[in-house]
Amino acid sequence: MNTTLGGTLAALSNDISATVDAVAAAVVAVEGRDRVGSSGFFIRPNTILTADHAIEADEVEVVYADGRSETARLAGRDPATDIALLAVATAGPPPIAPAADVRVGAIAIAVARDDDGDLAATMGVVGSVGAAWRTWRGGEIDRFVRADLSLYPRFSGSPLVDAAGRLIGMNTWGLSRRQAIVVPATTIERVAAALGTRGRIARGYLGLAMQGIELPESLGGGSGVIALGVAPGGPAERGGLIVGDIITTLAGRRIHSSDDIGALLDAASVGSQTIVGVLRGGKPHELDVTIGERPDDHDD
Repeated sequence: MNTTLGGTLAALSNDISATVDAVAAAVVAVEGRDRVGSSGFFIRPNTILTADHAIEADEVEVVYADGRSETARLAGRDPATDIALLAVATAGPPPIAPAADVRVGAIAIAVARDDDGDLAATMGVVGSVGAAWRTWRGGEIDRFVRADLSLYPRFSGSPLVDAAGRLIGMNTWGLSRRQAIVVPATTIERVAAALGTRGRIARGYLGLAMQGIELPESLGGGSGVIALGVAPGGPAERGGLIVGDIITTLAGRRIHSSDDIGALLDAASVGSQTIVGVLRGGKPHELDVTIGERPDDHDD
């Protein structure tokens, strides 16, 4: 028997268990919906971060490591990045320090709790790290991170940490129908700071239901976005858009898809007057639209 190898594996096992134990103090069970609950973790002394899609109830119960439970107050939420903040009276441990660097192939550990507060963990590696991206609801994620590990139902909202116990991000099933995604620590810091001030993230809003279409050569070819619905009293209606208008430009930029529009409707756009170029009956028109602030239950 290779005792050196056995000793090395035993040391690695002990180190991983120690990392889980160190992180576990900051991790709680979250009961925010009738079906399967989620997990969360302290990011400030009296503030817990969790996955927004797992919060469906007005009252949210959190269960701590020692089995104690407490009713938390929803302090802020951003469905577009799937981040929610819960305010609690119980002061938690120091927040998990963010990792300075996230590399493909690095060990990644997810730490969660079940409905009784019992600890759960799963381990794998960072499978992919990519460029910044935008969620289907318009949230800005600083970079794409995917962990290759098994995430079980209650692991949404749980922290993903590296081998040293430093925060890589929050695990969630709420941003993709195909796979679990990690909301990176840099995005968490930015969104949590804004939620702590306003309780929500401001984003631009036109009040349109849209669909991308291919334009015939008679209309110049290429692609655009057709207005399938216009919200009564919304910014688009007030600016003169009607159902059937084909949006080709916004703020002077060519529009090829609804994602192009979403990318321009950031917090800075709220309240600004913008020229929307449309094709109506095959003829170009320019409409002056004042961008509004998107309600929580609407998209563009």
